[in-house]
Parts: sequence; C-alpha cells; structure tokens
Amino acid sequence: MLNADQISQENLLVLDHSKGKAAQVGYDITLQSVRKISGAEKPGRILKNTTVLCDYSQPLETTHDEENHEGWLLTPGVYDITFNEGCRIPSNRTGFIKQRSSLYRNGAIINSPVFDPGFQTQNMGTLMYVFESIFIEKDARVAQIYFHESTSVTELYDGQWQNDKQRQAQ
Repeated sequence: MLNADQISQENLLVLDHSKGKAAQVGYDITLQSVRKISGAEKPGRILKNTTVLCDYSQPLETTHDEENHEGWLLTPGVYDITFNEGCRIPSNRTGFIKQRSSLYRNGAIINSPVFDPGFQTQNMGTLMYVFESIFIEKDARVAQIYFHESTSVTELYDGQWQNDKQRQAQ
C-alpha cells in the first residue's frame, strides 16, 4: 500500500478542486454532490457488454442544519456520491475508496469498486449506503482513497466509466 507521500509524488490524484488532505496511507476525499438511487421505476441492467444504470435523482439540493452548516440531510437509502477530487491511475497502481471512521460510526458506509490501472477522472464517485439519518456538510471529508502497487498491466482501463462520461450523460 502506498503512503500519502508516494501518492503525492506519483501525482495519482487530480486535486484541482480538492478540499481534502493527505492521510497516513491515503488521501482524505471530500463530498461535492449527492444523488439518490432508486431502481423502483427503472431498474438497472447488467449486460454482457455494458451497464445501464437504474434511476438516479438530479443532484440533491443542500440545506442548512441548526448551526447553519450547508450540506445534505440524508435518510436511509443508497446514494451516488461525487467527490471534489479526481484520479489518474497508472499501469502499476490500483485504487480503492473506503469511508472514514466518522461516517462509519454514524451508520453510513462507502463501498467502492476497484479503480483499475488506466482509470482517470476529474471527480471520482462511488456509492454510499445510509442506514441511519445523517447530516453531511458540503466538502466534508467522508472517505479515503488508497492505492496498492500492482504488477504493471499492458491493457489500461478505457471502459464506459472512463472520465466519468457515463455519469455526465445522465
């Protein structure tokens, strides 16, 4: 696993709009936007050559809590979240995103897929599962991305999610 200095030296992250910070073995990433996921009206489909997403709401509007913090009051459900930070993963690295303990202790988890060698995007995203109602402030550090060294691959990722083109199309 790479430490924060190695991640920085290798320029693995796109930090143009970052509100996060280096951690010990990764980089804390921050919440930019939230969309609710519901497959009730239009279920998702996993096909041999593509994925068709279920219904995603428009980005949720922020609100203010009793102390005037701007953010989202989320009720139990599944959410598509977008971070302020992006990534550029070379042929010999693999990335993973995991929730920070503060989110976990409040009844929410983030479970990301593997971020393959060759994947790049200006704003990373993944899913968050909320089990108890929670208020999350805009730009709060909610997750950490970490990287593992991997044997270099010859065929880099260039699939349907490259540069987040699938999400932008919705």
